[in-house]
Amino acid sequence: MAAKDAVFTADGGSPMVWLLRHLTANGERRFLTSLLHGTMANAYPQAMGAAAAYPGRQVISMSGDGGMTMLMGDLLTLKQEQLPVKILIYNNGSLGFVEMEQRIEGLLDSFTGLENPDFAKLAEVCGLQGWRVENANDLEAAMTQWLAADGPAILDVRVNRMELVMPPKVKVGQVASTTLFGVKAVLDGRAREVVSLLRDNFLR
Repeated sequence: MAAKDAVFTADGGSPMVWLLRHLTANGERRFLTSLLHGTMANAYPQAMGAAAAYPGRQVISMSGDGGMTMLMGDLLTLKQEQLPVKILIYNNGSLGFVEMEQRIEGLLDSFTGLENPDFAKLAEVCGLQGWRVENANDLEAAMTQWLAADGPAILDVRVNRMELVMPPKVKVGQVASTTLFGVKAVLDGRAREVVSLLRDNFLR
């Protein structure tokens, strides 16, 4: 659906991994992300710069909900400057990569949960167009409308908080530490969360 010469930016964390795994490089597209720097909230400002530098070119920001909430005020800049950035928000209600890193170390995750607004409604209040998707069956139609929208627009997509971004190779130590997290979580009364983690990543 995206243009063959689109510019994509991605926040450090899950959006970066999805960009690297699922978007096709064709020699015309451009990709900008943080990689080993682990920068948070980089996609949105990078996209604004790209849109200003390349007017008329499709620019898509793949933003985590944590990154977006750090820079919500710049939605007004998008409107004022009429930068036609399309912002895709991976809304899992958490600082997902930080949460995963804590669990891989065998720790109970702490201070990673987010109480997000409805980003589509927030977009509309700021004078942008916005769509919110909570069901996978509605994603394609919403994405088509979002990409075709004139001017800046937000697509707020609810995604599974328990979906793991698996590394290319899983090390024994990571398995052991994650198992330790599971034991601690059960003892802490979070057995349902452990079951969901297993079911959504290993048992489907």
